[in-house]
Amino acid sequence: MALKAVERLASVDRNGQATSSPTNLAELAGKRARNFFEAHHLSCSEAALLVINEGFGGGLSPDQAIAMGSGFGGGIGNSGCVCGALSGAVMGMGLLVGPRGPFALEKKEFRKGVGHFHDQFQQQSGAVCCRNLIADFRKGSRARKNFCADLTEGAVRDAVAYCLEKRPEISRQAHLEFLAGRDSRLSLLVGKLFRPPFAG
Repeated sequence: MALKAVERLASVDRNGQATSSPTNLAELAGKRARNFFEAHHLSCSEAALLVINEGFGGGLSPDQAIAMGSGFGGGIGNSGCVCGALSGAVMGMGLLVGPRGPFALEKKEFRKGVGHFHDQFQQQSGAVCCRNLIADFRKGSRARKNFCADLTEGAVRDAVAYCLEKRPEISRQAHLEFLAGRDSRLSLLVGKLFRPPFAG
């Protein structure tokens, strides 16, 4: 994304740090998770954890975040249990504000917040189990992919909003250029085709 566009999303504090409202950051994170789910063909859990980690300095490499989230897609190994978007978002919350995270909450407060997040997800979506959420969709259908993209976007948005509400200082390390970025399938394909040999 062009620097001018990123500058429009942010303001600058007294120390010259880029800032953005918590609502705006949460919305950006949700949209970026949707983008990774759709353009990069990541699972819901992979996209959720990757974006929270990369967008807010969670400390994992992108490959580590994707690897950690990889088993939760399809409701934990395609078992249909807990929705991967919910699982990935909860892992991201733990990464940032879990009891041993860089912006740690006390264990009791964190677990209460995660419980509320779970209940809110269930209330908004009607279920937390993947099999129940996608029961009305044909496997591989565009409608199912859009539905899962919606769940991923919403889970990440709400998880980031929770983290920023509890620890507003997290916004100071937000990676605005990453969060505001958008990749297309075509740009990813062109990048692969024209990548020099032995390039990372």
